[in-house]
Amino acid sequence: MDKKRFVVGIAAKNEEENIEYIINSLRKQGFNDIYIVDEHSKDKTKEIAEKMGVSVYQRKEKGFGAGVREVLRIAKEKGYKYVGRLDCDGTYPPEDLKKMTEYMGNYDLIIGYRNYKNVNPLHRLPNRLFTLLTNILFNGKIKDLNCGMKIYKVDKFYNLLDTNGWDLEAQISIRALKNRYKIKQIPINYKMRYGGHSKIRIKDGFSILWRIIKERFIK
Repeated sequence: MDKKRFVVGIAAKNEEENIEYIINSLRKQGFNDIYIVDEHSKDKTKEIAEKMGVSVYQRKEKGFGAGVREVLRIAKEKGYKYVGRLDCDGTYPPEDLKKMTEYMGNYDLIIGYRNYKNVNPLHRLPNRLFTLLTNILFNGKIKDLNCGMKIYKVDKFYNLLDTNGWDLEAQISIRALKNRYKIKQIPINYKMRYGGHSKIRIKDGFSILWRIIKERFIK
């Protein structure tokens, strides 16, 4: 894989139970160009990653969205054309990310989509509703609005996003639709979390809903 073309950037916070596993899993698939954008983790996330030879950058602002935006900024700064991203909890298989790289030359955004049967029931229904609402309001065909595995064409996204919260995933797809970016969606084999616990809360669902409404009706 062309190192000047593609890199994997991971937004992380307190993922010491998962970080070694995800780095090793990525390397087994040939992804050796990896960096971590950390949110000043209070555990050993930074130490473990650096011991494994992975660069760790500390984000200036708090929040998941801030982490992903920093992932994009660093990729731009380092001259990469595409950056791949997956959550740091082991739920997204790097072998599926590898399949997604095959479409990089022809698309601006490559999105994984999950079998909803494998998604936590507490997250499943809200995500389906948010996905449906997004497609209705923005004339889209998105299959999984909140999927945490994506590949971005860096120049298209590094300066496009402005949220620091969990509504970042929704903003990505919505703004891609609004800008008529070329989107490819690939089925992925979503798994149970490797370790730790989910950081998403009920209030984050309301922020996602507000993001969808705001992007459509408020300028």
